Amino acid sequence: MSTRTRIAPTQVITNGAMSGNITSLPTILQSISGVSYEISWSGTSPTGTLSVQISNSYSVNPNGSVNNAGTWTTVYLDEGGTPTMTIAISGNTGSAFIDPIETDGYAIRLIYTAASGSGTMQAYICGKVQ
Repeated sequence: MSTRTRIAPTQVITNGAMSGNITSLPTILQSISGVSYEISWSGTSPTGTLSVQISNSYSVNPNGSVNNAGTWTTVYLDEGGTPTMTIAISGNTGSAFIDPIETDGYAIRLIYTAASGSGTMQAYICGKVQ
């Protein structure tokens, strides 16, 4: 068993309604140097964009409740070796893998901004020390 710090694959969006905007659960990145998201969707021509946001001011209380909602900033993503701020989503079914370039913040979250159509989205995060 490895002693390296990691985030095991964790679902952060469960049955997200793509007819509107979706914000994933935030994930604390303490001691994690790299993360990625795996997203899948199905529906009736959902169209929109995915982005990732980082915060240093988001915080939680010891019981897990939100202490400070924080200020969130959109970061660059790697799409086929090219930095971009958003990744387009379209088609009745599909999947995406997102590798954020900037992951030095305290917390991270995934954002879906709806344009048209409807569908259901699932998203997972995974992370490790690189």
